[in-house]
Amino acid sequence: MILGCIGCLQPGFDPVFLTLLTAAHGIDPAYHGWVVTATQAGMAAGSLATWRWGSRFPRGVFAMAAAIAALAALLTAQTGHLASLLGLRAAYGVAMGVIYTQAMSTASAGRPHGAYGAVFLSQLVLATGIALALPAIAEALDPQSALATLVLAPLGAFAIVALSPRALSHEGQQGPRPLSAAAKADPLNAWLTAGSSLLFICATMMVWTFSGALAVRAGISESVIGQAVALGSLAGAGTALLVMRERPIVPPALTGLLSGATLLAPIAATQLGGAPAFIAAIVALNIGSTAIIVRTSGLASAASRDAWFRRFVACTHALGMILGPLVGSLASGLFGDSGLLAAALCAIAAASLMLFVAQSARPAVRTWHPREESLDEYLTRVQH
Repeated sequence: MILGCIGCLQPGFDPVFLTLLTAAHGIDPAYHGWVVTATQAGMAAGSLATWRWGSRFPRGVFAMAAAIAALAALLTAQTGHLASLLGLRAAYGVAMGVIYTQAMSTASAGRPHGAYGAVFLSQLVLATGIALALPAIAEALDPQSALATLVLAPLGAFAIVALSPRALSHEGQQGPRPLSAAAKADPLNAWLTAGSSLLFICATMMVWTFSGALAVRAGISESVIGQAVALGSLAGAGTALLVMRERPIVPPALTGLLSGATLLAPIAATQLGGAPAFIAAIVALNIGSTAIIVRTSGLASAASRDAWFRRFVACTHALGMILGPLVGSLASGLFGDSGLLAAALCAIAAASLMLFVAQSARPAVRTWHPREESLDEYLTRVQH
């Protein structure tokens, strides 16, 4: 699960990272969306490759991916040329996509909600520390030095892969094959829930990517942005603890509607309020996005005991992280802040509808809990 956390760590502090990138290299905030797009495009490519061929990868591929990510992170601190920077972020993304997808497929084989909840919890706690530390390091030294410290995450991934042979186990990682009995019982639920997860991540990334630039234009300082990201991460961590249950307390469709509303808060806050409103909006966004992404990812993974489908669920994260910034960049570039708001609204509405249809397709089936019943008993239950 630590590898899964490292694999998705970067988006947790992107607003701080992007503002430091501008301070270190003079990157225009208008290009922030493209920097994130390059990173997430690489992650999507690495994730898709691992979805299709992850069961055939030798262990050396994962160690090499961690080493490439470390080198790209180190060079990011030294590179101010936009084209070179985009290439480095794409390479970093490919490496992290490989690591994240395989790690989550392995971790979610037993308790999917618990696995995704634990990874998001760890990611948010670690992102809190990073969001607070980076501005302090930049102030004490300089922005380049702060960016250089980010090499520690991929170096940690390399150490784990090198020292723990079972960290990315291939056990049960068969290639593409027909969906298992659990998924056959309700294929519509499985695919619609995975699609809903994809769209909620898209909406989250549309807003999250531009939150730093929106705040800067509203006159909010870098230190306030860092505090907002840190507090938001803590709030998201608490939310992850609440949604780790394999049996939802709040109906998923209702969770989708409530979470969707919180995703729009930073846009409203930077238009209508000052620093306190922005901090509150980032906290709300983290709570909503964590709740719905963990829930939809867990529900989709639980619909199949198939490793290929679990890797696909992890792929929706990487795909959402690229599609969100890309659509957000196009919408804001063409229509300004109103375009960003409209694109996010459309994604949230479609995701909520898909989740509602998925949950209404048939009566809810309790997900598998390995401590309560065997896998054979679970498959028998869902077939009936």
